[in-house]
Amino acid sequence: MQTVLRLLLTLSTCLLTSLAFSAPASDSAVVSPPIADRPGAQAGPDTKPKRIAVLDWTVAETMAAMGIFPAALAEKASYQVWSQSPAMPASTLDLGMRAQPNPDRMIRLAPDLILASQDYAFVKALLEKIGPTTLLDVYTPGQDIYQNLTELALQIGEITGHQDKAEKLITDVGDGLDTIRHQLAKHRGRPVAIIQFIDARNVRIYGKPSLFSTALEKIGVKNAWTAPVNQWGFQSADLPRLASLPENTTLFVIKPFPADLPKKLHENIIWQALPAVRNDRVILTEPVWTLGGLNTVLRFAQTVRDGLLAQDTNTDQGASFRFPGYHE
Repeated sequence: MQTVLRLLLTLSTCLLTSLAFSAPASDSAVVSPPIADRPGAQAGPDTKPKRIAVLDWTVAETMAAMGIFPAALAEKASYQVWSQSPAMPASTLDLGMRAQPNPDRMIRLAPDLILASQDYAFVKALLEKIGPTTLLDVYTPGQDIYQNLTELALQIGEITGHQDKAEKLITDVGDGLDTIRHQLAKHRGRPVAIIQFIDARNVRIYGKPSLFSTALEKIGVKNAWTAPVNQWGFQSADLPRLASLPENTTLFVIKPFPADLPKKLHENIIWQALPAVRNDRVILTEPVWTLGGLNTVLRFAQTVRDGLLAQDTNTDQGASFRFPGYHE
């Protein structure tokens, strides 16, 4: 929390400085018009915002899944790595860091609307000097994640004037999860554990509540990790704790991982002794944004389905489910 406050304080300073010194140094400089005089700055209540700046990835991803792409997004390049689908178009401007967006770029964009999470309540008044700002509840600890994300989609649909697209997204995701649930009928009750490597000896393991556990629940797959987790749905654990998982657990390992990890795991007798490793039930997955939207819930469910079904048909190719370079 202190880190967030420090970064938001920096944003406050940047915004104040940029707003105070936006006048040109010479007559040839490019001047941003006063906010009140910009197109769309005083749009009527029935006008759909066109230039939307988004500071939160979950909001951006939900919009993109609805076919509404923001004009600008904080940390666009990193978003493209973690929230790979839907991808942002080349026309979407990068606003810099999420907790310290570039105020000059935001001012020049002259957004019709700025969307962010409640983490930005600290600087909402400053953001509103740039454009109309709405803060959304994204993840509320202790509440049902799927319901939160559904309500977020509905809120975005209402704010942007695209309620029909929000409802379609909710329906499509629900239908997709139901389909996967049927496809994995024979895996019902079989345990799966979701981990990310911190280093060769420690992992993050995801339980309830988390987006990953929510996806597993929706498709009828059991989460092997039932021990307590933090408010964001994960717990740090060393490799020996993974030995407490059920014997028939399949491990899903979310990339990225340290470059030297394959070699170190190949030499680690604790890792080698894990039932999932001995029985070739280790599946690598592409990066997944752990605080994603409804689309990420479906995308991760598809990843689990594809991994489990591929494992069913490749039981004699255990090494293919291990890390590249694992045997080197």
